[in-house]
Amino acid sequence: MKRVFITGIEGFVGRYLAEELLRAGYEVGGFYYKHASAEHLGKYPVKLFAGDVTERENLWKTLDDFAPDAVVHLAAITFVPQSHQNPLNTWRTNLFGTLNLLEWARQKSPDTKVLVVSSGEVYGAPQDESELPFDEHSRLNPQNVYAATKSAADLGAQQYPRIWGMKVIVARPFNHTGPGQSPNFVASAFAKQIAEIALGLREPVVKVGNLSAHRDFSDVRDIVRGYRLLLEKVDSGVFNLCSGKPTQIRWILDKLIELAGVGVRVETDPARLRPVDVPLIYGSHKKITEATGWEPQIPLERTLADLLEWWKRNLAK
Repeated sequence: MKRVFITGIEGFVGRYLAEELLRAGYEVGGFYYKHASAEHLGKYPVKLFAGDVTERENLWKTLDDFAPDAVVHLAAITFVPQSHQNPLNTWRTNLFGTLNLLEWARQKSPDTKVLVVSSGEVYGAPQDESELPFDEHSRLNPQNVYAATKSAADLGAQQYPRIWGMKVIVARPFNHTGPGQSPNFVASAFAKQIAEIALGLREPVVKVGNLSAHRDFSDVRDIVRGYRLLLEKVDSGVFNLCSGKPTQIRWILDKLIELAGVGVRVETDPARLRPVDVPLIYGSHKKITEATGWEPQIPLERTLADLLEWWKRNLAK
C-alpha cells in the first residue's frame, strides 16, 4: 500500500491524517469540499482535488485519476446543531456520500481498501451504566440527526465485506480534540474563550453549555495514528477508537482555566445546550488494541495545553 486518498482532507482531522501518512512514507491525495478553502494545505506535498462527495461523477473521476491503494473517508457534516438545521443535506452527505465512495470501490476498484470513519455517537444513550463501556457489539441507539446518519452509513459500509468480500473497515472514534479544532466543539470552544481572556480580548466570562456530562476524549494525533494502523494491519471489521474512560466536561473547563492562570466567571448559555444530552458515554478500545497494538498515548492534560497554546498563538496574530 503506497497511495492513500483522504476525503475531507481540508478538515481538522484530515490535516492531521495527511501529516501522519506522509511521515510514514505514503503518497497522499485528498478531496476537499469545493466551497471550502484548501490554502492551509499548501505546505503539504499532497495532490488535492475539489468537489463534493454527493456528486458521484466527479468523485469517481477523481478516484480513477489518483488510483489509490486505500481511501480514508472523513468527509461529513460533523457538527450536531448543523445536522439539525438541514437534516436532508446531512443525510445526503453522510449516507449517500459514503455510498458513492463504496460503490466506486465495488464497481471499479474492488482491491482498494476503504476506511469509513463512523462515530462513537452511533451508540447514543446507554439504558443504564451496565451497558458501559460501549464495545463494537453494543446496540446502535443514535440520539440526534448526525448520529443517525452515521449509524446508517456505518451499517451500510459493513455490507461490503459481508456480501462482496471487500476490504472495508469501519472506525468509530469517540470525542477527539487538539490544536486547530473548530470552536464549534466543546474543548476548543472553552480554549478559545479562555485564550481571549488571557490575551485581554474579552471580558473574563466563559459561556458554557452542560458541564455535568461525561465523555470519552482522545487526542486527534492518537486517533489518526489509529487510522494508519488499521489501514496497515486490518482488512475489515468495526473498531472503536477511544480513551476508555469518561471525563466530565466541567473538568476540561477547570483544567483549561488552571493552565491559563486566569480568573473567570462561568455563565450558562442556553444556545449551547443540546435538545438531547446523554449524561455518560465511554467506550472500550480492546478490539483495536488486540488487532493493531494501538492505544492512546497522549494525556488529555497535554492535549488541552497544546490546544490552549494554539488558540493563544493564533489569536495574537
